[in-house]
Amino acid sequence: MKVIARLRNNAGFTLIEVIVIVAILAILAGILTPMIFSQIDEAKLARAEADAKSISSAVLTFRKDLGVWPNLSGADCGPNTTLINGQGTLPQGLAAMAYNTGVTVLMSDVFALDDEGCYNPTLYKGPYLPVVTTDPWGNAYIMAADQFALDGRAVFVLSAGPNGTVDTPVFSISTLGDDIGIRVK
Repeated sequence: MKVIARLRNNAGFTLIEVIVIVAILAILAGILTPMIFSQIDEAKLARAEADAKSISSAVLTFRKDLGVWPNLSGADCGPNTTLINGQGTLPQGLAAMAYNTGVTVLMSDVFALDDEGCYNPTLYKGPYLPVVTTDPWGNAYIMAADQFALDGRAVFVLSAGPNGTVDTPVFSISTLGDDIGIRVK
């Protein structure tokens, strides 16, 4: 009889109690997971907008200091730059949205002091933006540099957004689709 009494005094969880606890944890995980992922998505959008603002500020400071837009045209610089891009892969849909990818230059090269005499080195006060990382989805930020030369044309620092495809045409006056951009000019 002493053995039976000893077994009854051992405290522990029954199978029903364990199942109830696991069910409660599963419900909490189901509620919290979408909230956490929506916060991650919002953080990516905020980072892309902040990066675009930083690039835009660098372009405007470059223009103020040197008196030229960053399309590096001139006798010693070769043909006009048509697209300025950051690090990462170029987003899809550029040709469909009328972006000219004929002469592309990295943003880090545009904002650095050059050795080719494309602009007056005594006016240079940079580096304006030493590193331009990829957008939060791994694509390059882009600017239609050939649009700087056209009066009245908007130029955007643009991220293709979560889908990785540019939805904003080069001649647009605002961003479209899920693109994130800041108007420079």
